[in-house]
Amino acid sequence: MCKRHKTIMKKLFTIWFLFPLCLMAKPELFKTGGRPRMQIGGQVGANINYFVYKNGMQKDESAGYEGGIFFRISRQMAFVQFEINFLRTSVNFKNGIFTTLLNNTIPFDVLKMKYHTVGIPLVFGAYAVQKPIFKLRFYTGIETTLIARTKVVLKQNDTYTFKLTRPEKRQIFRPAQFNYLLATGVDIAMFTIDFKYSVGMRSFFKEEYRTQTHLFQITVGAIF
Repeated sequence: MCKRHKTIMKKLFTIWFLFPLCLMAKPELFKTGGRPRMQIGGQVGANINYFVYKNGMQKDESAGYEGGIFFRISRQMAFVQFEINFLRTSVNFKNGIFTTLLNNTIPFDVLKMKYHTVGIPLVFGAYAVQKPIFKLRFYTGIETTLIARTKVVLKQNDTYTFKLTRPEKRQIFRPAQFNYLLATGVDIAMFTIDFKYSVGMRSFFKEEYRTQTHLFQITVGAIF
């Protein structure tokens, strides 16, 4: 990516981050004007998660799908939104060694992992455009992600395959992750489209060499 493009991306992220915060500095938006309006909707979508290593030379990707519901309270140009999302993701790690917090090492040639998580974001946002049938939204917040179920299969030396037991999984995974979320979306009549990016404030994994995750999501939905 060229230097000019990096500068443009930094400016866009700055606007993205500061626009809702500027409105947060004006609490009168929630005290004046019309009555608060509550909306309930559902959404489905796809996600890609990048696991970036500390040395910057390697990364793993996982892909999956998701679905959930959201509750939005709007007043004038600002809104607060609470979501409950269910995500299913699968990823293959190659040629690695897990070093857990207990200093146990688990080497593998291929690790196939499928995991189900529950994402619970709480966000504050603002409408950049607010028309009767079209709205453009920017929002930011914190998302708590809980592991609901995991299936992990290790393959060693191309001959030996086994599944991790529950105690072994506990040595590898933390039960919860916390993400910082940046997102934008549009409402077209009763339909919604959202693009989300979140960075993990800590990792699901208890090893020493993998850094936080970078999750990209695209969802489509409808307001009931």
